[in-house]
Amino acid sequence: MTVSRAVTEKEEQMKAAVYDNPGVSAVLEYVDMPDPVCGQGDVLIAVEAISIEGGDLINRRSTKQQSRWIVGYAAAGTIVAVGENVRNRTVGEKWRPSTCKGSHAELWAVPGTRTWLVPDGLSMAEAAVVPISFGAAYHCVITKGQLKAEEAVLIHAAADGLGIAAVQLARQAGAKVIRGALIAVG
Repeated sequence: MTVSRAVTEKEEQMKAAVYDNPGVSAVLEYVDMPDPVCGQGDVLIAVEAISIEGGDLINRRSTKQQSRWIVGYAAAGTIVAVGENVRNRTVGEKWRPSTCKGSHAELWAVPGTRTWLVPDGLSMAEAAVVPISFGAAYHCVITKGQLKAEEAVLIHAAADGLGIAAVQLARQAGAKVIRGALIAVG
């Protein structure tokens, strides 16, 4: 395994966003947690940007965890360690991983096969958000919806990540976009 951090006798600690019980955002805590272990098939990512997705909000509001749950499944960062069975990944490269939990922390250990190279010119923030929001929007609006130029499309919840992506893709397709947004009252 290639590691860029100095190894010490003391267990290393990172900061992470976690929750134990479901609820509103107040249940989140920012705590010290042990650094994740980079397994033989994993890469260890130093997280530089995260994306808070709808699934994060649903999980936090509805799912009780057996132990402290590091939230998040969308982030981008730099590889700081590579497991011995991982090929074509190198310490110092910028990658966008994807798994079901753990991205909202300083470090994220993920299978090397669940990472995508961040292309030159794309910021870490863009790399964190594009695959989920824009991927889902593209599938809905273009692939399944087969939206064409000059057609009208109504985008509900046009103010969230998925909605913003859908509006941008629909505009790029030349469609007439009607946007809706929920206004919380009370």
